[in-house]
Amino acid sequence: MRKQPPESLSHVDSWVFDLDNTLYDAESHIFVEVGRRMTDFVAGHLGIPHRDADLKRKHFYQTYGTTLRGLMTEHGVAPEYFLKHVHDVDLGPVAPCKITQEYLAHLPGRRYVFTNAPRHFAEAMVAHLGIAHHFDGLFAIEDADYWPKPKHDSYHAFMKKHGVNASSACMFEDMEVNLRTAHDLGMRTVWFHGKNAPPDGFEQPHIHHKAEKLSDWLVNNVTQRG
Repeated sequence: MRKQPPESLSHVDSWVFDLDNTLYDAESHIFVEVGRRMTDFVAGHLGIPHRDADLKRKHFYQTYGTTLRGLMTEHGVAPEYFLKHVHDVDLGPVAPCKITQEYLAHLPGRRYVFTNAPRHFAEAMVAHLGIAHHFDGLFAIEDADYWPKPKHDSYHAFMKKHGVNASSACMFEDMEVNLRTAHDLGMRTVWFHGKNAPPDGFEQPHIHHKAEKLSDWLVNNVTQRG
């Protein structure tokens, strides 16, 4: 018999999902391809070798949270141009998950996608995954004026747009750092650690639940209803 959602989630009425490596598995390597295209863009736009472009990307990420925000701030790059280029990838390698398709419907309440990806890519991905109809809204990087998670302003913009109360929301993420802000705001959190499982006894106050991937969590925590 499948379990009911954990007691600590019984109050949740808003389920908030990251996109990349959360609603689809990291094994597809789509995000690796996006990262490669980001490096190519930085190298081409700044006229520097790929090795230097990779270092520049790391600088942008550590300083601004995303490569895009760094390019916008330091080099005046138009965000639409960058996002269209780096997310022009084939979604074919991403296999839709039947468990996710079936079980999302049984989470009681509203469901949202909250992603640092651009809207055109996020909408195409959830459609490809066969789960678009499960969601009540999608919040992309454009909606946050290109300020990414884990910036607090991005979360506040998301909650304001969709009328989400943090105290009755649960956020699902593969990036632990993004759950710190969710926890600070009062959300419950679920971390998908992938195949790199944390060591026994690993505990962090901002992580309430964890699993290897979404389908595992859904099978163990959501009851299918007829």
